[in-house]
Amino acid sequence: MLLSEADGLFLAADQVLAKITPNVSVWAVDPDGDPLAQYLNSLRALKEQVKPDVLVLPGHQLPFYGLHTRADELIAHHDLRCDMILSACKGAPHSAAELVPVLFPKALDPHQMSFAFSETQAHINYLIGRGALEASLSADGIERVRSL
Repeated sequence: MLLSEADGLFLAADQVLAKITPNVSVWAVDPDGDPLAQYLNSLRALKEQVKPDVLVLPGHQLPFYGLHTRADELIAHHDLRCDMILSACKGAPHSAAELVPVLFPKALDPHQMSFAFSETQAHINYLIGRGALEASLSADGIERVRSL
């Protein structure tokens, strides 16, 4: 990302997009990582460090105004997804694969599924890190999470 305060321009890359959400995913090289916490912290930092009236030049789609409003929308989007996972895990433990359709109810092709699974895992790791979910290995050797 790059900011030109003098010009009122913010090159946001994929960090803040106008109409879609960036993919925030856990990857195989860091399966216990918490990229969602990092992403949400970065959105909050942008609100503190960048004026709300800059012209945002995102990595996809058209430029827009309203950085702070969009950052709040993205934070709320991820809060909602976390709530969806917590609700699903109240009754019984679920694996990440079982939670993918909770967040992504439409049919997904294999490419989309890889992103959906990794993003679901990012939300699971975030909730584990906040003490809202607990993970354990089930008898079949699959890690499942439950709400606390």
